[in-house]
Amino acid sequence: MSAHFDFLKKPLAKDIAVVLVLKLVLLVGIRLVWFGPAAGVTDDATTISRHLFGTPSASLQKSPK
Repeated sequence: MSAHFDFLKKPLAKDIAVVLVLKLVLLVGIRLVWFGPAAGVTDDATTISRHLFGTPSASLQKSPK
């Protein structure tokens, strides 16, 4: 199994491996911090109109037929 990692005995290969591991760790950390689960988006026009105007508009309310 040690034959697989013989390239790490060279200083340049060791530096590249360390940089790649650090980059992977940083990218995963950034993803976890800034790109969490998406928030649920709702489109509730009545709630928005109540919030903005105090009462829901008549055109948004369903009229019984």
